[in-house]
Amino acid sequence: MDARVQKIMDDINRSTKKVRVLPVADAVKEEVRKRFSLDPESVCGTVIENTGGIIIEDWIRLYGSGEVNIIARNERCPLEELVVGEDILGGLYVYLENGNIGYFAPDCLELEDMEIRYPQFLYWCLHGDTDTFYLDYRWEDWQQEVAKLGYDEGVAFYPFLWAEAERFESRVRKGVPMDEIIGLEFEYLEQMQ
Repeated sequence: MDARVQKIMDDINRSTKKVRVLPVADAVKEEVRKRFSLDPESVCGTVIENTGGIIIEDWIRLYGSGEVNIIARNERCPLEELVVGEDILGGLYVYLENGNIGYFAPDCLELEDMEIRYPQFLYWCLHGDTDTFYLDYRWEDWQQEVAKLGYDEGVAFYPFLWAEAERFESRVRKGVPMDEIIGLEFEYLEQMQ
């Protein structure tokens, strides 16, 4: 195993979080190499080329060359930047022009610079305080509910997260295809312009 891949795998194994590394699909990996000019020496390039995706706590999905396919996931997002991950709420992690990772937040539908690079982002996903980051959007027993989702599903809320609600608990939630969640977000944004 390549030293860069081994270092990332060691970092994953040290995580106290529930982490799943999906297998690479060779056909997807070849297509990724054709479509994207990823630096295979970079942490981002290493993750994308050498995993089929990484699932953290069934909540965050980092894209790769397999079931959580970076090509297919980017085709559903009308963003110019490369999307490198998502969460089950419809939040998107985006590789910004300045080299930082941005977060397209499903509660305000804005792209916010997280002011960290991909290696720090990966470390945060594996070892950081993601609980606090998502504190306002987690419900009692969320772990059991999200563990049942497929990797192409998310949790949709009504009223939508970007709409006002009396309180978070008053929103109805349901597992639906991620395409539907992301499609609604960008459809709403388009209507607002």
